[in-house]
Order: sequence, then C-alpha cells, then structure tokens
Amino acid sequence: MCPKIESRPPRAAAPPNGRKPGPYEVATKWGVFDDVFCPNPQTFEFLENVISEVITLFPGRYIHIGGDECPKKRWEESAFCQDLMKKEGLKDEHELQSYFIRRMEKFINSKGKKIIGWDEILEGGLAPDATVMSWRGTDGGIAAAKQRHDVIMTPTTYCYLDYYQSTDQKGEPLAIGGYLPLDSVYRLHPTPAMLNAEEAKHILGAQGSMSGRNT
Repeated sequence: MCPKIESRPPRAAAPPNGRKPGPYEVATKWGVFDDVFCPNPQTFEFLENVISEVITLFPGRYIHIGGDECPKKRWEESAFCQDLMKKEGLKDEHELQSYFIRRMEKFINSKGKKIIGWDEILEGGLAPDATVMSWRGTDGGIAAAKQRHDVIMTPTTYCYLDYYQSTDQKGEPLAIGGYLPLDSVYRLHPTPAMLNAEEAKHILGAQGSMSGRNT
C-alpha cells in the first residue's frame, strides 16, 4: 500500500530545494502547501540520491513518486522556473510538472524500476511508462487506460479507508475526513464499463488507501 503523503521535504527537511529561501515550518497535520520542489539541478541531485537509497531498500518493480496536489504558485512567481519553461518549450506550469516527472522517470527507469504516480501526473502529458493511481474519481484512470497506461483505481468515494465509517464521529479515531461506510467500499467496480477489452487490460485492480496516521 502506498500512503498518500503531501509534499513536505522542501518545507523543512531540505529547505534549499524549495523555491523561496524560507524559513519553513514543519507541518503538524496533512494539507496542501504552496512550497514545493524547485526544478533546479540541486533538487534533482537530491531526489536522485533519495531514490537511489530507496531502491536499495525495496526490491519491488515499482517506485511511487507521488506527483499529486502540487500547487503551481511558487513556479508562477519564480524567474528561474519561467526561464526553464521557455528553454524547454513548455507552455505552462502543468507541462513543467510533466517535465519534472519525466526527468525523474528517466532516472528511475535507468535503475531498472518503473514509476507510479497519482492521477495529477496526467496533467501536462504522461511520462512514457508511468502507471497511474486514480484517486480523484475514476476519470484519470479511464484517461490513462485509453492511452494504454496501467492503472490502479483508488477513488476517494470507494477506497479511502482513512475516512470516517460513521456520521457520528465522536466514537471514532481521528480520520482524514469524509464519510465512507463499508458497503460503499464493496460497491466499487475497478474496471469501468466504457473501456474496450484492450483498454480494460490496463486496469490492474484497486487499492484501499490509508494515511500514515491511521495505519
């Protein structure tokens, strides 16, 4: 199971890899933050070093790189990012994110691994060999399957097991939010009916997602 962890490294653990000089505060709760990785050589060197260490620890075929909930505000404000977009012929910040993902995929592929990313990696163009984890409903998974990319369905409305199981939340442990009774989980059909037989082969299955706080 791949926990969905928000983009925190540039905020505290590795502040030089953020776009702004900081200081950054350590996040004490989940959320989406404007401070994200700056796509400069220093950041890529840092990420490649981290990925290299991760690869030595896990023998599996896949490396999940996230790629979700990445606000573009800091990139829009950054002269470096705007210059990089012009240099690389990228029309907007969504394509800059795709550039970021593709570059990391190339490195990860060179290590004999494949990437998985959340469905935001569709925005700006999919990396060539990426597997997509569709969490914002099933549309992302459908789009990826139609492009002949492998898909894992994990839509929030069926698969987020860190949601509350009751409308009376007083007796339940702290959850990430939402309401997901067990009968809704069982109603998920991972392979959408609108996919043809060839496209449907790319639906690998479903995943029940849980945050680190709830596991």
